[in-house]
Amino acid sequence: MSHKYLTMDDRNKIEVLNKEGYSARKIANILGFHHSTISRELKRCKAEYSAVDSQKYYQELSMKKGRKS
Repeated sequence: MSHKYLTMDDRNKIEVLNKEGYSARKIANILGFHHSTISRELKRCKAEYSAVDSQKYYQELSMKKGRKS
């Protein structure tokens, strides 16, 4: 399984499947990710999972990456 990032489309699918009651492992199998990736993604939101909130959090962390000068 190659390393790839979750896209907004992936996050939307996770949100829908999670609301339909699918487990993290089942969602991972459907989308082609490791189950731990999906578990971490679902834990990212403290309340109910939101694809939009999760994407915002990812973008905030991405901007903090890099060399600190």
